[in-house]
Amino acid sequence: MTWSEFYQSLKAGEIAPVYLFTGPEEYVKLEALSRLRQSLLPPGLEALNDMVLEGVGAQQITDAAETLPVMCERRIVTVRDWAPLLSGKSKNEDSEVERMQRWLDNPAPGCALVFYMRTSADGKKKMTALLKKKAVVVDFQPLSDAELSRWCAAKLKGSGKKLSSQALNTLTFMAGRELTRLSGELEKLAAYLGDERSEITDDDVRAIVSASPEYNVFELMNHLLAGDMQKAQQTVNSMLRGGQNAVGILALLTRQVRQLTHMKCALDAGESVLQVQERLKMHPYAAKQTARQCARLSAAWLTSIYDRCVTSDFEVKSGRLREQDALNELLFRIGLAANRS
Repeated sequence: MTWSEFYQSLKAGEIAPVYLFTGPEEYVKLEALSRLRQSLLPPGLEALNDMVLEGVGAQQITDAAETLPVMCERRIVTVRDWAPLLSGKSKNEDSEVERMQRWLDNPAPGCALVFYMRTSADGKKKMTALLKKKAVVVDFQPLSDAELSRWCAAKLKGSGKKLSSQALNTLTFMAGRELTRLSGELEKLAAYLGDERSEITDDDVRAIVSASPEYNVFELMNHLLAGDMQKAQQTVNSMLRGGQNAVGILALLTRQVRQLTHMKCALDAGESVLQVQERLKMHPYAAKQTARQCARLSAAWLTSIYDRCVTSDFEVKSGRLREQDALNELLFRIGLAANRS
């Protein structure tokens, strides 16, 4: 079941006795749990009928689930990151799963039990397979482009603001697609506009949004390819002040050069930007900008720069070169070579 199907089932009044919440999209997962609580628990009785467990055994889970609800039909018990659902062997795992299996054969009617994974359940574990048979599994995957657009529109509705399509592309490129981060950025943008305008533009996003490391390294490459070493160094300094270290910047730069190389070779072979975007799982805006960056570069030059990135990484990890020296040397090499190309 997807998260949207879960919401539809709640609207229809269909609430399962046992759920497994799994997947990487934490913001929507938390909202779904909150919505389930609202559907089950009458106002004022939440504290009496809502229990959260962590680091417990099967007996404690079943005891909590068997406890009668107070002045309502069902209570909710949330078990966070239960060990038998995580990678690796947990203590007494086989007996714990067997005990839980017996209970799942006849779950308590007065409880909604939620196994809540703040990561993802290990699909190879026996307990995960058991819940796929005995429970409703809700998989919280990242939002699609259309879902993300609707989500942003809903978030801004209360403030009377809306995002232009270009502004949305820039926002997700600069800040990423993680909803907790996006929620904060949307609040900042709405406050920035105040009562002056209703539509958030691309310029507003660039002026207000805190850029992600991935976006910063993209801008760094722009400056390097333009031969502007002063702006390139300013971007590096900003990333360092923001908490990045030289090794992290090297890794991001290597990733960017690798994507540029893939893009250039694929375009030279007759593929479209969309095909490369889908194969490399790139953000659409990032794919277009990467294609623009590599337009005047040769595949041979990009390959040589990528080889240098890999060599720099090896020299740092082997202790032959200091992190900052490796980064400075690579920046100079890219900037100088790009200026000559």
